[in-house]
Amino acid sequence: MSTDQSRTRPQSTAVDRLFLDALAPYFASGTSDAANGGNTGFQSLPVNVWETGEGYEATFLAPGLDQQSINVTVQDDTLAIEGELRFEVPEGAKAVWQEFGPATFRRSIRLGAGIDSTKVEALYQNGLLTLRVPKAEHARPRHIQVQMGQGEAAPDLIGVPAST
Repeated sequence: MSTDQSRTRPQSTAVDRLFLDALAPYFASGTSDAANGGNTGFQSLPVNVWETGEGYEATFLAPGLDQQSINVTVQDDTLAIEGELRFEVPEGAKAVWQEFGPATFRRSIRLGAGIDSTKVEALYQNGLLTLRVPKAEHARPRHIQVQMGQGEAAPDLIGVPAST
């Protein structure tokens, strides 16, 4: 079985260079220059966010992390996740095929409604980070009970007497 040598050498062809240059802003190369799209060195995590009347649920694709390498913060209506993917390269080993490396990631999501930051829950399982973010009480939808008036005159609801 032979190894495709172009897969182990970065930017080995014009097509590879074109592809990498076009997608440079989305890759973490550790540098921050105009040649790579102004990359900050941070990768972003893919995320799905769902909203209910009670709050939000966000699931991030984040394989290979542990509790010490994930930092979740909530401020106002913004959820922020950051961390670092680390792994050990075997001593004396030479890369034959490498499609990912150690990476730092950061992702902020503005949810658009007040959040009850004291009740945010985070669970990391099977490479997925799931956050349950309840809305603040003032941001939740409320059901208003409609009351029926008695007789012919409407009740005085806004301070204007009912006409007779």
